[in-house]
Amino acid sequence: MDMVDMVEFDGNELHLARELIARGEMALITHPPSGERTSSRWSWPRDVAESIGECAVVPLSCLNGTAFQQYPLVAGPKESIRFLSATADPLPPEPFPYESEALRTHYRAFRELWLSAPDPEPEISFYEGKGGLRVVAFYMQLGERLAQLHSKDILHGDAHMDNWGVIDATVVVGDNHAVFLFCTPSPAQCATDIHPLLPALDATKWRDFKLGYVGTWNKGQRVIDQIQLSDRTGWAMAFRTKRYADSMELIRHQLQTETDGGLRVMLLANLALAAGCAGLHDEAMRHHAEAVELAGTQAPHAVGSLGSTVLGVLRIQQGDRAGALAAYEGVFPDPERLVARLGAKDAQIPIMNL
Repeated sequence: MDMVDMVEFDGNELHLARELIARGEMALITHPPSGERTSSRWSWPRDVAESIGECAVVPLSCLNGTAFQQYPLVAGPKESIRFLSATADPLPPEPFPYESEALRTHYRAFRELWLSAPDPEPEISFYEGKGGLRVVAFYMQLGERLAQLHSKDILHGDAHMDNWGVIDATVVVGDNHAVFLFCTPSPAQCATDIHPLLPALDATKWRDFKLGYVGTWNKGQRVIDQIQLSDRTGWAMAFRTKRYADSMELIRHQLQTETDGGLRVMLLANLALAAGCAGLHDEAMRHHAEAVELAGTQAPHAVGSLGSTVLGVLRIQQGDRAGALAAYEGVFPDPERLVARLGAKDAQIPIMNL
């Protein structure tokens, strides 16, 4: 086994190994992480592999024919580790090659949760508690509990609705397959952990969950962006914080590998908005035209609204108030008010979602 092609990390640098492996490279984990729970049969290799995320691992000793040792541990893309393990003599014993759970990146099947209007009031339930029936904002608390786990580097592992309960008006974790990570989980890992809940939610329950989740953990917004916008690179947060050049770079990076047609339309529309906000007006108009053209085949239901909405913002950024009003005429009920709001100095330009 040639170690020249691998970068070495100790067990406390798994977040750095994650970045390397995401680029298709191999890593050698030389030592166990601090606090590895040697008394638990689940702590190795599961928690190491899940800490890195979207990878496979195999002990180096299983590849070079030496006496079995847990470390060094070879980690890399699943296909690469499968190939190395398949060519080893003798073959590595079970459970190797050990693979992390697959990560979800697209949630567009659930987009009615965030594109539909929720009820104005929060969803509440009544549960028996001390002193009789108690009112519980169940879905908001559910968001709070998952945020607390994720912020402490713990994944629930099986968060569907039956694995939660209520004790004395407080939502608690029921059965779980908790994964204790040795570094902060990625947005994709947290979003994947939330996924089992989504089929049981409606627009109101999802809004309440988000309020609890993001309100408890400020890093949770990146997780919500992963779900609602299929944002794999962080472009939405860059846009939201008005780092438009960064947002453009991150959108382009995702476009390089994005194959979903509807999502490509959305990315191009937001690329146009970011370019317009950055003052790159000619480039913004090109991306707007690309988004509208692609929407004709990939999202025909959105051609008119997407084209007009984005064009209005671009006209505002160009200082063309009359052009913005013309773009919004017949699309929005009060174009004058909308142009005034979006043209304000501190205006937050909305992110397009389909």
